[in-house]
Amino acid sequence: MSFLGFLLILLFIFIGIPLIKVVWKIYRLQREAKKAFSQFNQQQQQQSEEQESQQRKQQKRQRRKSMGEYVDFEEVGNNPAPQQSSKQSQSRIKDEPLITDAEWEEIK
Repeated sequence: MSFLGFLLILLFIFIGIPLIKVVWKIYRLQREAKKAFSQFNQQQQQQSEEQESQQRKQQKRQRRKSMGEYVDFEEVGNNPAPQQSSKQSQSRIKDEPLITDAEWEEIK
């Protein structure tokens, strides 16, 4: 039994301990990588939040500028154009009838 115990101790020393060290290093590297990525994500979120807040401020400023601005308008009906007083301008401009409906052909 002591020989078998001695072999188990040797196996643990030469195989088990190096295997545990490798597993521990891999675990530590994964933990450091996750930590680095989480810090990077936090920085990106902070930057994006800052950019969004700046955009909101600019949008608020733009909205404030446009608020309360009204444009006066008047409706224009189908009134004929006002006649011009000079005879020369009347001779150059010819009144044309309005086109109400146009005939069309379907191209096949």
